[in-house]
Amino acid sequence: MSGLDGLDALGWVLLVAGALAGSVVGGVAGFGAGITLLPILVFVLGARAAIPVLTVTMAIGNLSRVWWSRGDVDPRVTAAFLAGAVPATALGALLYAGTTGEWLGRAIGVFMLAALPLRRLLQRGGIVLRLRHLPLVGVAIGALSSVVVTTGPVATPFFLAYGLRKAGYIGTEAVCAMAMHLTRGTVFARYALLTWDAVALGCVLGGTMFLGSWLARRLVDRLSERLFLWLVEGLLVVVGLQFLLFPR
Repeated sequence: MSGLDGLDALGWVLLVAGALAGSVVGGVAGFGAGITLLPILVFVLGARAAIPVLTVTMAIGNLSRVWWSRGDVDPRVTAAFLAGAVPATALGALLYAGTTGEWLGRAIGVFMLAALPLRRLLQRGGIVLRLRHLPLVGVAIGALSSVVVTTGPVATPFFLAYGLRKAGYIGTEAVCAMAMHLTRGTVFARYALLTWDAVALGCVLGGTMFLGSWLARRLVDRLSERLFLWLVEGLLVVVGLQFLLFPR
C-alpha cells in the first residue's frame, strides 16, 4: 500500500501501533521512537510521503519528553546545538524536495546501518565534547535529519559525551529534535510537501506518542535498558538492509 489517499484500516492499525511502540522504546532508551515508526510509515505510505508525516509526528511526540523533563533541559547546550542544526536542517529540507523515492529508501538504509557502529564507536572512544563543538555537531545532525528525520542513534553519543545524563539528556535532546522537526516542517509546507492530510495523520500519531511516553515512565524502572537497546539495534540492522536492498 502507498500514499495518504489509500490509507485503509490495516494501515491505521499498523501506524498507531508503531507510534505507540516507538514512543515506549524512545521513552526508555532515550532514542528509537522514529526508527521504530519510520519503516512502518515507508511500508504503508511510501518513502516520499513518510518523511513529512514523521516530521509532524516526532515534533508532537517530542513534546511529551520535553514536558516530563522540562526542568532538566540544559539551555546552553540547546542553544549551541541549534545554532548549527536549524540552518542545516532548513538547507537539507530544500535539497530533499528534489530527491526520488528510491534514493530516499537507499539513504534511509545506509543511515540505519551506519548508526549502530557509529554510536558504539563514539561511546568506546571516550570522546569529550565542549560547548564550542556543539554547533558543528548540530550542522551534521541537522543536514542528516532532513533526509532520514530520526537521528537519535547518531546524536545520542554526542550529548552523552558532553556529560548530559538521564532527564537532562532526554529533555535537552527532545528540545533540539523538536526544533529541527519544526524547521523541516516549515520548509516542507513552503514547498507544498506538507499537506493537510500529512499534518492530520502526524497529529494523530504524535498524540499516540504521549500515551507511549506515559507508559515508558512506568516501565523504565522495571525493564532492562540493555534489552531495549538490543531491540533497537536489531531493528536498525534488519530494516536498514531491507531499505538498502529493496529501496522501493
